[in-house]
Amino acid sequence: MKNGNASRVGTALVLIAAVVFLCAGCGSSETAAEEEKETKTLALLLSQEDEFLMDLKENIETEAAAQGYELLYYTAEGDAGTQLRQAHEALAAGAETLIVNLTNDEASEQIAEVVGGANVVIVNRAPENPILHEKMVFVGMDETQSGLLQGKALAEYFWERKQGADIRYLLFQGVPGLENTDERSDGAIRSLTDVSFNPVAAAAYQVCDFYRDRARDAMKELLAQGVEFDCVICNNDAMALGVIEAMEEAGLDPGDVPIVGVDCTADGAAALEAGKLYMTVNQDARMEAEVAVAAAINLDQGRAYDSGMEQLLGSDYTAQTQPYMIRIPAEAVMA
Repeated sequence: MKNGNASRVGTALVLIAAVVFLCAGCGSSETAAEEEKETKTLALLLSQEDEFLMDLKENIETEAAAQGYELLYYTAEGDAGTQLRQAHEALAAGAETLIVNLTNDEASEQIAEVVGGANVVIVNRAPENPILHEKMVFVGMDETQSGLLQGKALAEYFWERKQGADIRYLLFQGVPGLENTDERSDGAIRSLTDVSFNPVAAAAYQVCDFYRDRARDAMKELLAQGVEFDCVICNNDAMALGVIEAMEEAGLDPGDVPIVGVDCTADGAAALEAGKLYMTVNQDARMEAEVAVAAAINLDQGRAYDSGMEQLLGSDYTAQTQPYMIRIPAEAVMA
């Protein structure tokens, strides 16, 4: 009998051990499944691949990786329809939070309709339409400030040369309707007007979608027409560089008139150093990327978009006045 009891006890222990082992296996599967569900993924949708945006992309990739996030990447090559399709693709690929550099303002409305309950950080180019809310926010440079800095630099240039009140200017625009085009342009003109200059457009505004080659072609045409001008205002360095190239090809010295840009890209800084670009505005790609990724991770983790921003921006964050927008301060850069 004792041997029989021992046998039954041994059998029971074996069964218990088997159950524990199977349960442990189930637990491992469930844990693995949970970990798979917790995969951290963001998507970056750029409008195009110009020098500044590629710098921004590199910084966003670095920051996302440092925070343990995979980054899906898409470029729309300037096409709003392509960007809309890419937003669908990113969501289908598992990204619940998108970082979007808009192609144009129409794209902002379409993306707002598509994303539904997803989170969106619009970066660098703010939408004109009031679509922002607690899950769709904007991170980018203070555009009005950048335009004002351009105008201030031009005013100082003309004061030093005792220029008359009338200033004939050429304006090369990015994408009208987007805040970083309109506010840069308006700020530059207003800054001249505020100090009693009379800025007069020497030709129709040249809309070049921020592209260097389009600005170069547009400037070639203006020079061929014999348009006279006192300065050139560009919404970014790429277009300013296109203007410089067109002037040099025509045998003109770009240093003879002040040409101003925005971004302080590597090529822009080189043109500034060479005396071909009069001034530019530093758009801090590293800081913009850090803030954009921080906002995206906040939304992805269910926190308020601006949680912890004081640590990144300090007193500059406390100066923010517009809801659902985080502005990165602009800074003038002169040779």
